[in-house]
Amino acid sequence: MRIEQLQADSRYLKEIVELWNQNAIETVGYELTDGEMAGIEQQVVQYCRSEYGVVHIALDDDDQLVGYGLASMKKEMVHETYSGHVDELYVAPVYRKQKAGQAIFHSLKSWLLAQEVSHIQVFVDVENESAQAFWEKTGFEKEFFVMSEEEEE
Repeated sequence: MRIEQLQADSRYLKEIVELWNQNAIETVGYELTDGEMAGIEQQVVQYCRSEYGVVHIALDDDDQLVGYGLASMKKEMVHETYSGHVDELYVAPVYRKQKAGQAIFHSLKSWLLAQEVSHIQVFVDVENESAQAFWEKTGFEKEFFVMSEEEEE
């Protein structure tokens, strides 16, 4: 397995969107619409083109997509520093428990540290216990509660 930085014109864009949809189905039981998938593809391209974001992918020995990770950095309001954020990380179920998620994360972390971020954060759904266990195993600690309000439709 190897990790690569995704380019905006990559042949893997559609596969990433398919995995993103699989992630949505797995975590919240929701299948993305064609419009939502097109929007996600645009977002991934924006990460690839931005100096403040990056997309790393894991490929197996046959160049099949194993998983992906998105990271970004944001300027802190008070200090003249940047915080790093792992915005998405997903590994296809067939490749789990093979250290692919760890490899993607460490690649993203290397990129963020090269950008001299002051710290790295990740937001995890309160009900996603497997993701919480993964991040705790990786060395992250629970630090904040994020409270949200859903808009009525």
